[in-house]
Amino acid sequence: MFKNKLPGIILAVIIVLIAKFLSGYLPTLGTALLALILGIGIRQVLFNFSPFSSGVAWTEKYVLETAIVFIGFGFEISKFKEIGFSTLALIFGSIIAVILVALLLQKLIGKEDGKLFWLLGAGSAICGSSAIGATAPLIQAKEEETGISLAVINVLGLLGMILLPVIALGLSFSNVETGIFLGGILQSVGHVVGSAFAINTEVGQFATVVKMGRVAFLVPFLLIVYFMFRNKSDGTKLKFPIFILFFLGAVLISQIGIFNSETIKFLSKSGDTLLNIGMAAIGLKINIKSLWKISGKAFVAGLIIFAVQILIYFVYLIIN
Repeated sequence: MFKNKLPGIILAVIIVLIAKFLSGYLPTLGTALLALILGIGIRQVLFNFSPFSSGVAWTEKYVLETAIVFIGFGFEISKFKEIGFSTLALIFGSIIAVILVALLLQKLIGKEDGKLFWLLGAGSAICGSSAIGATAPLIQAKEEETGISLAVINVLGLLGMILLPVIALGLSFSNVETGIFLGGILQSVGHVVGSAFAINTEVGQFATVVKMGRVAFLVPFLLIVYFMFRNKSDGTKLKFPIFILFFLGAVLISQIGIFNSETIKFLSKSGDTLLNIGMAAIGLKINIKSLWKISGKAFVAGLIIFAVQILIYFVYLIIN
């Protein structure tokens, strides 16, 4: 079965090698972002993508998750103190605001698609595909609703990975502010890590701290959803992105001195390399032609939610 995955894995690695070469001429973009852009471009010109599909999907999920865990070894836990209590309050408030906006949009434009809006809200507010995948069985969402919400969230995540760093740069945000901006808005952990670490390590660490704050609300959110929909639930067990626990374990190990500094540095750098490969895979999964099939109503709702998130964090950072 692994042989079937090799073509996709090898393609992602080749893209990273090309991106690494080009980054020497385009240092402001960085290897990770170049790998993402190259992946998107190559995907559009591959007439027969099926030989690569399995490997790309495996790389996008498992290599990216492994990269996040390895990056945890180089994480500075002091970043938690630097973001401040007000940012933690902002994270909590923004999650509630996004969910409420999603439910308001359900009332206004999607009365017959209530579960779809729950999924869009969960994916936007907390942790992208993981939150959608965990929420869908609890509310007994249809496969079509789950698929559409996943597509919308990932398309917006891709746009955000390119757009938000540009906005942060244009507004001359500091590393801390850029980290808060990216970590508070981008949908999945992969989107945050890929975009933020492509700028620099310090932005990446701050963004990851903020994102972990959002992820921490996944379990309470799922419990609330479960009790709200329990009379309709089929008893499916709650799902949680396990790699987050491994990431936290890596952070803990890095703080208590089990490994020497050289080993920690090697593991962290390995995470950066795996991240680049995962970014290439994310790009290869984006088929622009298929995006036209996304429900217009769902995409508009997702775009409004995304705009609200940007506005919340923009106002907070400008005021502070």
